[in-house]
Amino acid sequence: MERRKHSFDTDFYESVISRRSSFKTVFEHEMPRGSGYGFRADAGQVWRLTVVEGTNALDVCVMNPDDPTEHYYPAAQIALEGGRVTKFTRVWGTPPNSRPLCTCLADTVRWHDNGDHARDHLSHAAHCNAHHWMQYAGIHPRTCYDNLRAGMAMMGFGQRAVHDNLNLFYKVAIEPRSGDYVFGTSDAEPGDYIEFYAEIAQVVAISICPYGDGTVEPQEWSDAEIPVYPLRVTVFESGIAPRSW
Repeated sequence: MERRKHSFDTDFYESVISRRSSFKTVFEHEMPRGSGYGFRADAGQVWRLTVVEGTNALDVCVMNPDDPTEHYYPAAQIALEGGRVTKFTRVWGTPPNSRPLCTCLADTVRWHDNGDHARDHLSHAAHCNAHHWMQYAGIHPRTCYDNLRAGMAMMGFGQRAVHDNLNLFYKVAIEPRSGDYVFGTSDAEPGDYIEFYAEIAQVVAISICPYGDGTVEPQEWSDAEIPVYPLRVTVFESGIAPRSW
């Protein structure tokens, strides 16, 4: 698959990457399996999500803490960057600022082509919630919406701050004729990570999907132990201020 061409100068981000060894750790946190978490990254800091034991589908919201109406905007994301997130992908926010919130510096997942073109890190997805579960299954288990709501609450925001999100470490393709999702097992291995440079101050809310990596079918849940794993969150100080937008 051809690498997506970028219409912006990546030299600045290459310079940030070249100084990674001098980054200072601001904090590190290991999220328990199936949980939600929220944290703040200031402009110029770098945040990293690392696979610890095994992969999970992650739902990730990114929002301006000083103006919660500025948050990740999947419509602009797809139009400007495409349906995937990987190195040098910018993560776009809502109008009227219409600017990148953060830029991906690293994605260590090595793609294995299974013939269906599915790849990790989806930009055009969202999260399940209680209403979906009641409509389709008649039950209300813990959902990614609950986890994202908990992550936002940690940062002092209510549930209305939760918005459509990135789905990281989630291997999916779209079948071109039917439009259906084709799910695969993530190619990530323990130690793999995805890393972002904060273009502005941001609150990040994360859900470790309580139902694993998306490959266990709902009808099998009563008969299978769904593998769900912890996740390591690390924030670094890069010492490099963002360029003006």
